[in-house]
Amino acid sequence: MNANAELRAWISTHKDEIFANDAVGTGCFSYSPGEVVWAVTKQCNLRCKHCSISEEAPGELTTEEGFELIEEAAKLGHVKFAFTGGEPLLRPDIYELIEYAASFDMQVVMATNGTLITDEVAKKLVKAGLERAAISIDGLGRAHDTFRGVDGAFKATIRGLRACMNAGLAVQLFSMVTRYNYEELPGIIKLADSMGLWRIYLIYLIAVGRGKEISHACLSAAENMKFFEFVVEQQKDVRVWLKPICNPQYWAYLQSMGLVDGDEPQFTGCTAGITRFHIFPDGDVAPCAYLPLKAGNVRETKFMDIIRNAEVFKALRARRLKGRCATCKYRETCGGCRSRAYAVSGDYLAEDPVCMLYDERDSERAGRI
Repeated sequence: MNANAELRAWISTHKDEIFANDAVGTGCFSYSPGEVVWAVTKQCNLRCKHCSISEEAPGELTTEEGFELIEEAAKLGHVKFAFTGGEPLLRPDIYELIEYAASFDMQVVMATNGTLITDEVAKKLVKAGLERAAISIDGLGRAHDTFRGVDGAFKATIRGLRACMNAGLAVQLFSMVTRYNYEELPGIIKLADSMGLWRIYLIYLIAVGRGKEISHACLSAAENMKFFEFVVEQQKDVRVWLKPICNPQYWAYLQSMGLVDGDEPQFTGCTAGITRFHIFPDGDVAPCAYLPLKAGNVRETKFMDIIRNAEVFKALRARRLKGRCATCKYRETCGGCRSRAYAVSGDYLAEDPVCMLYDERDSERAGRI
């Protein structure tokens, strides 16, 4: 069986997981009916090179304001509600917030650097109602410490990961994909597979926040295509699901390679502001953590009213795209990464600058219709 046939077989076997509520497709944060992400604090015990929020924020939402946000999010239905930061475990009321979110019909998860998770903390997270922890690993040993800005971070992260597993808490990895740590990816994948983890989010670096200082570490369009080829080659040999993030082109790439069929359930592409909503510590609402366009603030307007009525969300839902993304045949199943378009051009509706799938002939045919 050749590599393409092996990957087709893998995708077919795991189709129910790929298109489950937890992950509708592959290439972006993607959930049905949606995902609400609340960055509860900008405080952090690490100093990562790529952090999307690099400054201290005055006026974090209070516990009561958090409860109100959770109640609003629950109106969307069985969504995923994610706590992130900064480092969410530095917030004193985090267990109380998790418990309240878990009292609604929502899947409650957390993104954490893992370094503060002991056996006791892991047990408290499970008791509070947390269903999954996403733990960041960007390299092995010293490479991770360098990327995260603190000596000993890797050792503490692995301790936290194992504590979660021992407590019965589901775990997945978050791993950045940059020129700085690209050579670390095979080792990270091998580690995750050996530990029996279910999924790795392989997140393309978006140059926002502190990440602006290392924008030169972002993969080029050609390098990103090589990354897709790398993921395909790796996936056929491992059980852990390798899911590119901030790369909605990946599903289009799989289609172009004949690795997924046209009659398969369809990926929705970039979900920023469509099924994904981000709340910053001070209550500002944006389409994505990497697309910091303020659409409103929950202290002034109800969360549901913001996502329903804000112009930025209306434009994203309607896919009012520009440039090549507007006429690409993959417009509906990709749409380009809106965060990357914004980071590079300042226009969140501009074409995605990191794409090699666009075909000029498709644009010509579209113009004749």
